[in-house]
Amino acid sequence: MKLFLRRIIHRLKCDPAEQLYERIARSVDTWVAGKGFLKVLPTVPAIASDIGVGPDQLARLIRIRTGQTILGWRKCLRIDEAKSILREYPALPLSSVASMVGIGDKSNFKRQFTEVVGMSPGEWRKRGTA
Repeated sequence: MKLFLRRIIHRLKCDPAEQLYERIARSVDTWVAGKGFLKVLPTVPAIASDIGVGPDQLARLIRIRTGQTILGWRKCLRIDEAKSILREYPALPLSSVASMVGIGDKSNFKRQFTEVVGMSPGEWRKRGTA
């Protein structure tokens, strides 16, 4: 049994696919930590290129990690950032918040925020400051 487990552990450490997955995961984590999701990158290939991986590799990793598409994942990251900004600066206009998180206009920001959070940014802000 011990020998069997050692072989599996050895395979996992030496498996090129596993190493590739880990390299891609590190690249994605670095991109997120650097807030790369705030850049205005309109397409999946542009996002993948910014991270330094292929679009299919990135899509697979994001699907495994989150169950989402790349664009859905990026939207959630942006909305989480928007919530942080709204908490820290409750008087900031929504158009400024939208711009800060890479969403072009206020109406698009409101729509995306409501999709992710389940309420408008104005409602969310009122609940947070009440």
